[in-house]
Amino acid sequence: MPSKRSSLSIKERSWVLNEYLKTENAATVRRNWTAKFGTPAPTRKTIYSIRNKANVTGSVIDAPKSGRPKSVCTEENRRLVAEALKDNPGKSSRKTSLELGISRSSAVRILKSMDRKTY
Repeated sequence: MPSKRSSLSIKERSWVLNEYLKTENAATVRRNWTAKFGTPAPTRKTIYSIRNKANVTGSVIDAPKSGRPKSVCTEENRRLVAEALKDNPGKSSRKTSLELGISRSSAVRILKSMDRKTY
């Protein structure tokens, strides 16, 4: 059994798909892989998964992953918080967050990163 390895690169997946489309045989693709790259070949299941993904999506590229959204503590928001506190440095984090349309916890996090007091 081949050793475990990380996922195949897009170029490797494309090569596997093209080779499979030429031969329509996973065993031949595995033999050709070993001859060309000299590394353990992808499993038969992996080859069929790449073929199926290409049939369904028309691509071998992975779909974007879902997960935790990007942080609100961007440079733009830091600049906006700094401008909001320019006139009134003692403004509360609650008022600042309402003014800028960000959560209070994000406003506090930005203020702390700027070494400012959170009121």
